[in-house]
Amino acid sequence: MLEKKKSIGYFIAVDGPNGVGKSTLIAAIKNKLEILGYDVYVTREPTDTKLGNFLREFAEQHSGVSLACMVAADRYEHIINEIMPALGEGKIVISDRYILSSLILQEMDGVGTEFILNTNSEIIKPDLQLAVIADEKILQERLSERDVLTRFEKENQSKRELDFMEKGVRELGKHNIDIMNIYNNDNLDENVEKVISYIADRWRKV
Repeated sequence: MLEKKKSIGYFIAVDGPNGVGKSTLIAAIKNKLEILGYDVYVTREPTDTKLGNFLREFAEQHSGVSLACMVAADRYEHIINEIMPALGEGKIVISDRYILSSLILQEMDGVGTEFILNTNSEIIKPDLQLAVIADEKILQERLSERDVLTRFEKENQSKRELDFMEKGVRELGKHNIDIMNIYNNDNLDENVEKVISYIADRWRKV
């Protein structure tokens, strides 16, 4: 993975098991950052492009190496077309899912860590990786409230997601990525303040 230029914006990746509350957390962080005067750009993977939308459909019927390659392709396009331009404008970029999600979901599909990292070897490192965790019971309760589930969300796979996430966090740590663990059971406000304080201590105000 490549180091991005320190002189441009601040890149945050947010990953965790399905049902952990990433979207709610990201929205709250964005709102608070903007109140404080920061310029924030929120994006997600798979992307909202023809490739990203095709990938969502493809992922329901396919798995393994072919899916991992397509996820990586979407990620490279994401970096080129959205992440780097926003960072170049000095924005705080928050991505809902990034490389840690590959180390969770693609490994659940039987793809090895080395293959995933090699396929993603030219992506940029996030300045901060938020690893969002919740109790397995809470994850399953939240998923039960959804009308439609993906194949990764069905059949009580939360325990596997948490296990692969722990492994993925250890792997990212070997690549000198700054990681913050967020326990997102029912303490949203506390978590938002924790993240905001961390960013404020490490990056300039726009």
